[in-house]
Amino acid sequence: MNWSPRVKPIKIRRLYRAARLGLHDDDLLQMVGWELYGRCADIAAVADVYRDGLVPCPRCDTKIKRRIDPLFRSSDGGTHENWFHCPHCVQRLIWGDCRESLRASPRCFDCHSPLSGTEELQCSCGKRWDRKAYCRSVRNRVRLPCPHCGLIIRKPSEVTAQVVRHRRSRPEIECPKCQGVALHVRGNIECTACGYKRRWRDFRKSLKKRDERLECASCGHVFRWQAWRRSARSLRTGNPKPAREFVERWPKCRTPKTRMVQIDRLLQALHGRGALAPLFIVGDARNIREMLDEFASQV
Repeated sequence: MNWSPRVKPIKIRRLYRAARLGLHDDDLLQMVGWELYGRCADIAAVADVYRDGLVPCPRCDTKIKRRIDPLFRSSDGGTHENWFHCPHCVQRLIWGDCRESLRASPRCFDCHSPLSGTEELQCSCGKRWDRKAYCRSVRNRVRLPCPHCGLIIRKPSEVTAQVVRHRRSRPEIECPKCQGVALHVRGNIECTACGYKRRWRDFRKSLKKRDERLECASCGHVFRWQAWRRSARSLRTGNPKPAREFVERWPKCRTPKTRMVQIDRLLQALHGRGALAPLFIVGDARNIREMLDEFASQV
């Protein structure tokens, strides 16, 4: 894949230096903005692959459906078995969306107000959390705010029932020895044709490492999943929300001022999320953090 490169810090510094003098260099704004747009679009596309299981062809960008093994978790392949609708805003979501939204934008569990701080989260009502402990606690909660409307929703019982049925089902598996039909029986995989038998845990680990051959129906290009995955390693993040928002808003900007505002909003969002910024800007985390701290102090 021909991924968009990261943006050089010197271009961003020139942009903010001009803005500090009350100038808006539209050519520089266009150059930096579209470079950030390309990077954001790639990060959002990679996140969609892990969520939906649709891999873009390296030649023609046609979406290719992966043969997601039914034994993987939904987070490994992004199956849509657990969709439900928010009872307040009727938006379609999965329970994982609620968790990720809360990890990205923490809120108090008591008064539901936004939390401030980086390492230690603080609320206006006096509550305090360590960030890592807070993120761990989100995983086990059954009442979380909707990422769209912010109102509290409860984890639907139907989702839990679907997950249980999914885990108890016995999908047909291809035997690695004779390619016949194998079953998951009492902690083992057993082939009904050749009698092949192996521990289930070991077999599942080998499935995750297996390289998948993908073929594009449009242009006929053939490539391997692991090769594509390695090429997208520098774009992988668990929080693609800032990238998605910038991709949606940037093409709508019509004036130099609105372009500068959108670029600043993206950088401020990266500034608040620590290790996310090096995915967009050239440099190590320490230097980028110092640069973003400098920009934040000028506001």
